[in-house]
Amino acid sequence: MTSRSAGSTGVSEQEPARRRGGPLRLRLQVALVIALLSALPNVILVVTALLPVYRGPGGAAGAVLGWPVVLWLVGVVVLSALVGYVLSGQLLAPLIRAAREVEALPRAASRLAAARVPLSPDDPPEVVALKRSFNTLLAQVELQESRRNAFTAALMHDLKTPLIAANNLLTVVRDDDALPRASRVELVARIGSEMEALIDLVQKLVDAHRLERADVPLAPRDTSLLELAEVVMQRLAPLAAERGIECTVTGDGRARVDLREAERALYNLFSNAVRYARTSIHIEVFNAMVRVQDDGPGLPAPLEKLAQPFVGRNVEIAGKEYASGTGGLGLFIARRVLEAHGGRLVCEATGSSGTALLAYFGG
Repeated sequence: MTSRSAGSTGVSEQEPARRRGGPLRLRLQVALVIALLSALPNVILVVTALLPVYRGPGGAAGAVLGWPVVLWLVGVVVLSALVGYVLSGQLLAPLIRAAREVEALPRAASRLAAARVPLSPDDPPEVVALKRSFNTLLAQVELQESRRNAFTAALMHDLKTPLIAANNLLTVVRDDDALPRASRVELVARIGSEMEALIDLVQKLVDAHRLERADVPLAPRDTSLLELAEVVMQRLAPLAAERGIECTVTGDGRARVDLREAERALYNLFSNAVRYARTSIHIEVFNAMVRVQDDGPGLPAPLEKLAQPFVGRNVEIAGKEYASGTGGLGLFIARRVLEAHGGRLVCEATGSSGTALLAYFGG
């Protein structure tokens, strides 16, 4: 199936609508309304007062509409239309100027998203509100563009780095025949670690993209949050052992949650804690809430700024810099899942001695 652009037909997008009997210009519509409203009282006056009623042949009643009256009515309509057209130009001048400013946006900025419609003190409140709404829309477009660029940067940097590292390690294993078995095992383990990091990053990118663009479908059921927290910590046990992090889970509580999505949220919160903790993390479970405490370096920025998808800036956490697009993905995923449950993610405390996050599941 082939497509054909509007430009290839030699006809602009506005011309076909006009040829098919599309709506009149707003200025012309206003002029016609003024003309009709001006002529209507004259018609009523003529009909009720100026037309003499007489008895024609056979006694039939009739009325005579002379040419002067007809010309008077036509003149009123024409004059009213001309005056209305002039006045409508004055009334619609701010709107016409705003339309021209919008049309000039692509020429005024290298990127349309970075442009803004200028506000004028002479604009009426309605036009000011329209311009502000349009500027808000442009700001949203600019934000989406920056996130798209950040997503591209993440793909180029954070996906490329582990692949290069794994490829280099595989080259060593392949080419070094004198490599002892213990060294080969260690290299293969490092390759596996790089692949796990890559898989985890890809999963976060997929989840963040899905959660950003659509509502989260849920199938809630009564769930033990303690059992769920323990299952998640078991998945993270190898990472915790590798980093020498002591993990404890205490308390008890239940909530109506979607088991898969709730596990996804807790996994991202717990994995962040394990990665950035110095020696230990502690999980406390309550009804409809899980508290995550670590003894790491603290959050590098407010939670509201970190828990955003594909932020267009680099993020430094625990002395490690994460390329724009991936920093805060885990927090964003957890926040969106909690909000879908009617809850929220709250930073109870953060600082050099650690961070405490509260995951409310609502209910």
